[in-house]
Amino acid sequence: MEMTEKALPPLAADGGSPAPKKRRFEIDILNGPLVRSILLYSLPVMIGSLIQVLFNAADTIVLGNMADLNAVSSVGATGPIVALLVNSFIGLSGGTNVILARVLGEKKDDEVKACVDTSIVFSFVMGVAIAIFGFFFSHRFLVWTSCPEECLEGATLYLRLYFLSVPAIMIYNFGAAIIRVSGDTQRPLYYLIASGLLNVLMNILFCAILTQKVAAVAIATLASQVLGAVLVMVQLCRAKGACSFRLRGFRFDPKMLRRILRIGIPGAVNSSLYSISNLQIQSAINAWGPAAIAGNTAAASVEGMVASFTNALHVAALAFIGQNIGVGNRERVKKSIWFCYFFGIGLGLLLGLGLTALGRPILNLYIPGEEDAIACGIVRMHHILAFYAIASMSGLYGSALQAFGYPSQPMICGIVFVLVFRVIWMSFVYPSFHSLESLYICYTISWILNNLAHMVCFIIAYRKYCKGYTRRV
Repeated sequence: MEMTEKALPPLAADGGSPAPKKRRFEIDILNGPLVRSILLYSLPVMIGSLIQVLFNAADTIVLGNMADLNAVSSVGATGPIVALLVNSFIGLSGGTNVILARVLGEKKDDEVKACVDTSIVFSFVMGVAIAIFGFFFSHRFLVWTSCPEECLEGATLYLRLYFLSVPAIMIYNFGAAIIRVSGDTQRPLYYLIASGLLNVLMNILFCAILTQKVAAVAIATLASQVLGAVLVMVQLCRAKGACSFRLRGFRFDPKMLRRILRIGIPGAVNSSLYSISNLQIQSAINAWGPAAIAGNTAAASVEGMVASFTNALHVAALAFIGQNIGVGNRERVKKSIWFCYFFGIGLGLLLGLGLTALGRPILNLYIPGEEDAIACGIVRMHHILAFYAIASMSGLYGSALQAFGYPSQPMICGIVFVLVFRVIWMSFVYPSFHSLESLYICYTISWILNNLAHMVCFIIAYRKYCKGYTRRV
């Protein structure tokens, strides 16, 4: 992409841009006290993500208390495939995040409208295509990950039903991204609460009346995803201004789609690299049997709770850095970077170490009385969760690079230091040191290497920006 020097527009007396009157629910990203704005922006995202993790954990908890270990393992065996889908969708919607933040800061209403309309249409069409493909290849995906025979039937059923919810997941992720970047992080939180409550209630109800427990939690998940997508679309259709969507007269812009994908595809690849490498690791975990799968599933769910907090700072970094680059406020860009970095690392350390210390009682909520499974989960927590702050650092650097207009650098770092490194580890190191400890420490070492590479890329990009260059997106 072309590097151009961009003249900075005049700022308000406080260093920000002229502040328009904000509507209810909206956070002023461009003006006012920065720490307060970042916290107000991030807190609903944190709570919403945490609620989503907790409600998703309801599948495991309900199955652990109302079904057997094989049912828990059947859902757990689909984890890496589901994570690959979700992370890819979130990464892809990052293209909308970056483009929308920049054009909002630049006050280009026509481009804002084109970005919103194109994102929604693309998310639906892409979601339908993935749902059809995934439904028919679910069984094959699970065979490739060496899913145990006793779990294969249940896992296939769960994954097929999950693929049917992909259009709704796509619409929700892109729609929620639009709502959040516009400054409103509260409504997506309310939508997650509503869909999550539906998921829990339907989990309990269907598990009580259906003999096939795995199908029961899959149907509940499908219904909750559809509700979330409907609520997001209703809000976008009711919204005023450029960040709205109208069924009549919507505008699909191929040029805007190319801009979104130019940012979104590297983001999706980077986000999915962890899940792609996890497919090989999941195959190794599956070979340890149902207890290891169940313990791994429970511990991974706890990691998701920590990620829900740290990822909220990644979302905030994209919005605050991107919009302030667009409006030309370099000082606020600098402060946004450091505040998001400080909060993200602090939360990673506090929650990662704290939840690891409480590992046994927490895992007992998921898989009560299953001592072998709990022991396997504790091994994962000691080697991964305790070091989660390192993963948070990489994510923050990646978000900043995306906001600066460098989506390919995080992708390249991920390919080398996540995907390639883990493949090499699983091919040469793990067979020589065949243990769960050797399996899980692979994560932490790859995080450290990836973080160092991200840091170098970020320093180079930031220095260029400080010299007066802004990269087009």
